[in-house]
Amino acid sequence: MSEVSVESGQGARRVPARGPLVGEVERELGVKDDGQPGPLVLITAGMHGNEPAGVMAARRVIAELADRPTAGRVVALAGNLGALRRGERHGGQDLNRLWTDPILAELLERDPAEDRPDEAEQRELLRIIEGERERAKAAGREVLLLDLHSTSAGGGPFSVVPDVIASRRLARAIGLPVVLGLEQRIEGPLLTWIVGQGEVGVVLEGGQHEDPQTEEVLSHALRVALDHAGVTHMDRAAARRSRACIDTIRGGVPPVLDMVYAHPVEPEDGFVMEPGWTNFKRVCAEQALGLQRGEVVQAPIDSYMLMPLYQGLGTEGFFLCTPVGRLWLVASRVVRRLRLDRALRLFRGVRAVRPAGAGVVCSPETPRGTESWLALFGYRTSTTDGDQVLWTRRSRD
Repeated sequence: MSEVSVESGQGARRVPARGPLVGEVERELGVKDDGQPGPLVLITAGMHGNEPAGVMAARRVIAELADRPTAGRVVALAGNLGALRRGERHGGQDLNRLWTDPILAELLERDPAEDRPDEAEQRELLRIIEGERERAKAAGREVLLLDLHSTSAGGGPFSVVPDVIASRRLARAIGLPVVLGLEQRIEGPLLTWIVGQGEVGVVLEGGQHEDPQTEEVLSHALRVALDHAGVTHMDRAAARRSRACIDTIRGGVPPVLDMVYAHPVEPEDGFVMEPGWTNFKRVCAEQALGLQRGEVVQAPIDSYMLMPLYQGLGTEGFFLCTPVGRLWLVASRVVRRLRLDRALRLFRGVRAVRPAGAGVVCSPETPRGTESWLALFGYRTSTTDGDQVLWTRRSRD
């Protein structure tokens, strides 16, 4: 039996493209399920309340699916309802920084009556997501997460993925510039947690918060993603329109970049970003990027700017990225599929952790530059224990 629902009784055919969210946003933005085999696609939007474009894009695309045959199940959810209704980033805690195992364990052990506002939002969102995942697993469905966001700075949109082949493949199919390495530099995003459960996930950053084009980009990205996942089958004209929009927006930005530097800031630092920076603007080494504690912050390397902080809330002032070559992408797929991890033993001071695949440990005598080889094999997350460093990778790889 076909199941279709669109939030707020907006009808099946059309949801307004723009409009205030105050008083009208609900947790379930829409569901489409024709009872056919296929993946579970979870669309999350508004994890930050000052990012309404994703909510509008999710509504629009779900409504478009009402009269079209689809495979699998699509569920669109709003993240931080209270913050969305107020138009604020969060209610005291960043909802997209709470998805770590210790925080989740504490949440589930605690009386819900003791939850702070953002924790209550997380509890309800977790309940729905876990219920959907359990039903998907029972039905043998693959689970995909598409998490919609926007940025405080202008400039081109992009996607963020963990360095896992399946997530990379989905992001490359969507066509926005793909940024690797960002999600593991940020503590506790939903993307990291869901991929850590063995699922496929991509964050779609559509552009600046208030830019009308942001909703349009996110809508096109969702259409392409659903088509790639086999949920829908776009006709050629629709596919060309969506891909043309994405290609135009991407411009000359490299297709894949690696986030190599994150600039930490604290509230007491008084960090002020220099005006005029946008996503993917070229950065020269030693170029002035901002002021922190009264001192000039300079770029450490030649790179591309990403997510310069202009909204006053955040623990990262900016990120810097460098291009990733096609040869590296191909090589990383080959060595992971062939499970050539034994080659890492050729490096001095590197040893495997048992059970096999659990990680590798680097000792102080490990040569400099070994991290880049570890990244080739998917080992990107590090934990320091004394003078040794444990590197791990996602279970799906």
